[in-house]
Amino acid sequence: MKKASAFLFAALLLAIIAAANTDSIPSFLRDMYRFPGGDLLGHFALYGIFALLLFRAYPNSRRLALALLLFIAAEEASQILFAARTPSLLDFAFSLLGVLLGWGLARLTPNG
Repeated sequence: MKKASAFLFAALLLAIIAAANTDSIPSFLRDMYRFPGGDLLGHFALYGIFALLLFRAYPNSRRLALALLLFIAAEEASQILFAARTPSLLDFAFSLLGVLLGWGLARLTPNG
């Protein structure tokens, strides 16, 4: 069940990224970002939840941590290719902070 949850959240995350790349994010999601720092909070929350689910599904995977770091870097850098997107080191930093929180929570919670 843990692996399925991580997989489903990964699919949701990829769908959100694809929608952002094509400037087709649904209005209800776009509205959640319309306050100061909303975009940063989104990066923090989405990648934090994703990391929590991943590290609960694969608790001892150092390769997973590296893969997640590379994915975040690639996603942020790839924004150069899309007119609707702007790469940001601050977005990258908040994504990493979310991963650190998710990893920490995964280590603190029982694995059962």
